[in-house]
Amino acid sequence: MANGATQGNNQERARALPRYPWMAVLALSLQACGASYPANEVIMHGEGHDVPIQAHWSYMGIAGPDHWAMLTQAYQACESGARQSPINIEMSHPMLGSETIEFRYATSRLFEVNNGHTVQVSHASGCAVGLGEDVYQLRQFHFHAPSEHHIHGKAFPMEMHLVHQDLQGRILVIAVLLENGSETPVLKTLWQWLPEQVGREVSLPLELNLAAILPPHPHYFAYSGSLTTPPCTEGVRWVVLEEPVQVAEEDVRRFVEIIGSNARPVQPLKGREVVEH
Repeated sequence: MANGATQGNNQERARALPRYPWMAVLALSLQACGASYPANEVIMHGEGHDVPIQAHWSYMGIAGPDHWAMLTQAYQACESGARQSPINIEMSHPMLGSETIEFRYATSRLFEVNNGHTVQVSHASGCAVGLGEDVYQLRQFHFHAPSEHHIHGKAFPMEMHLVHQDLQGRILVIAVLLENGSETPVLKTLWQWLPEQVGREVSLPLELNLAAILPPHPHYFAYSGSLTTPPCTEGVRWVVLEEPVQVAEEDVRRFVEIIGSNARPVQPLKGREVVEH
């Protein structure tokens, strides 16, 4: 994707994908991370193969979160689902001898795209996370401002979602909360290249290791939830890292200037258990 011919091929592939912005980036990310199974199987997992064309949705107004389920039948889970995300993490149940999390992120080129709802980033080499005995490949990561998950009723300035998937198509999303503080070099580099034009992909002219973004102590909360954007598909395994990472206030402001506020409100827990590891 570093040369013009390859960028042109990727643009043609993106235009051929279904009109689901987050799906298009997932498919490009599958190619970047070297997945060995068809992208369409992964993209459509859990949603069926007869999903109608996506209705326009937003974070504000008549197409905002309160109305997502009214926009199309495909978004009904956004209202009727019993395991929706994000949530407010108020109480948790500690588990001894719990599943350990192992980040296997490699240094690689990164590619950013503004899809109109967020800035999503794909990784150009093999990158995965081990959770207990399961292994999930990193597909893409993106940002929300303010944070979507709350801790004891508190929201954070930003939240990063690292979207992973295993060979069976099961989705794992790792949430990293971002609080105001000093600059984080990797995030600062990403912000220098934020694409303002919707649909434009930017290739960063250097290699980065995503592990540098992560907090040093991988304690986390885990629960069963959903995608936080339409169609709000459930069956997503969520890991919310307990320790926040610092981000410069000016970087948050710049993101909001380009994207706007893009956080779905917290959803009812409905009897789900949140486990602390």
